This record gives sequence, structure tokens and C-alpha cells, in this order.
Amino acid sequence: MKQFIKILRFILRLLKRILIPSTSRFIRLSPNHIGKIRFYDRHFKKFFFVKSRNYIDSVTADQIYTFNDYDINFLLRADEIREKYKLMIRSGLTPLIIDCGANIGLSARYFSDEFPEALVIAIEPDGNNLKAAKDNCKNYSNIEFFKAAIGAESGKVNIDNFDVDPNSYRVTRSDSENALDVLTIDSILNKYVNTQLFITKIDIEGFEDDLFSSNTDWIDDCLLLIIELHDWMMPKTANSNNFLKAISAKKRDFVYKEENIFSIHND
Repeated sequence: MKQFIKILRFILRLLKRILIPSTSRFIRLSPNHIGKIRFYDRHFKKFFFVKSRNYIDSVTADQIYTFNDYDINFLLRADEIREKYKLMIRSGLTPLIIDCGANIGLSARYFSDEFPEALVIAIEPDGNNLKAAKDNCKNYSNIEFFKAAIGAESGKVNIDNFDVDPNSYRVTRSDSENALDVLTIDSILNKYVNTQLFITKIDIEGFEDDLFSSNTDWIDDCLLLIIELHDWMMPKTANSNNFLKAISAKKRDFVYKEENIFSIHND
């Protein structure tokens, strides 16, 4: 009975999205949580699928596509952002998108589809997630992957909570030589010459406290910064304090959409 109700709800949502085009760009066609999840993209008029290992991956697929978490069209400045993307290209520069916390690669893939002439750097500390990300993005030549964390300074970290869902892994600084590397935004910018920082997306389960603790001048070069903060899961730590201090000094636009903040550079 429960399975029947789930399928019925899925069919009703599917019909709503088909009959009311304004509700969503992407239509999920598959009710399954494991295996290939199929979508239809109204914008590009094409069918595609992503691979899901479990229920959590399925939720991630809905976040990226069904609910279109990283769509910029709701912003009044969306046309301006797209024009600046084109201006970078006309200027001979490659727009650079840094995906911090790439998980199974769907956000990197989404950005690659939206901005096909950009270079997408996908950073993910967990090996199994990274393997799934590479599989989901195997046909995308403009995405490069790094098994690492992102922080204010280089160093090492360990994942310290493997007992949670694979989209909730947290890292902490470590002195172990066998631990994961920590990349910095500056190290990425220095590595990829002839690029211009376009979008930085950050969903790193609380390690934003470290990322924004120092060396934040790169924010001035970032046209669009998208971040999910995690005070809700780390009470009484003021985890977002470093981010708020860094951003408040920059006089950037600050726009909420669901659980993400869209911070836009002002010329």
C-alpha cells in the first residue's frame, strides 16, 4: 500500500510538471531511488539520466534538477551574470567555476551544461563520492576532479563522521601525512592561468568556518558565490561567523534562495 501511494504521488507530481510548464525546467521521469534516474530538460529539449547509489543520491538529484537549486534565473541580475560570462570568453579568458563539496558530481555537471565554455573544478574529499561523480560526469571534458578538501590554508584533513549519509561528511584538520590534502582557492587560481573566477559554489558541511577564516581576497574576484551555511546542524558554534565577517566587508549583494545564499559582486 505504501509503495502504491508513493507511485501515485510521483505520477501526480509528474503530471503537474508536464501540464504546468512554469513549475519546473526539469521533469523527473523515474520514481526509483537506485540506478538510472531519468529526466527531461525542457530548455534543451532532451532526455538524460544520472546514476544514483541510494536514496540520498536520489534526493541530491532532486535538489539539483527537480528543484533546480543552482538556477540563477530567479535573480534580477541573471542576464548581467550571463553577459559577464560571455564577456570573459570574448576577452580570451576561460570562466572558472569551483565546486567545493562536489558530492556525486551533479552540481558540477549542471554548471557545465549551463556554462559549457567554463572550466569546472570539482573538489570532493570522499573517494566513493568522487568515483560516483566521475561516473556521472564521464562525458564532460571541461570538469576536473580533485580528492581533497577546500580551506583557508593548505594542509591535511580527515573525514571524521563516516557513520552519516554520504552527502554529510565533515572534515577536520589533521597532522597525519596520510590524511587528505587541503586545497585553497588561491592555489587553484594560481594553477589555472588564463582563467577568471566566475562562480564558487560551497557546500562543505561546516568547514566554511575554516575556509573563510583567512586569505579571503579571492572573494573580490568571484562574480557569483553560492553557499549553504550549517549553523543549523552545529548549534552554539557560530559556524558562519567567519563567512559573515568576510562577506560583510565586501559590499556584495546578498540573496537567499531556499538553503543557499547567492552573493553577487558589485562593480
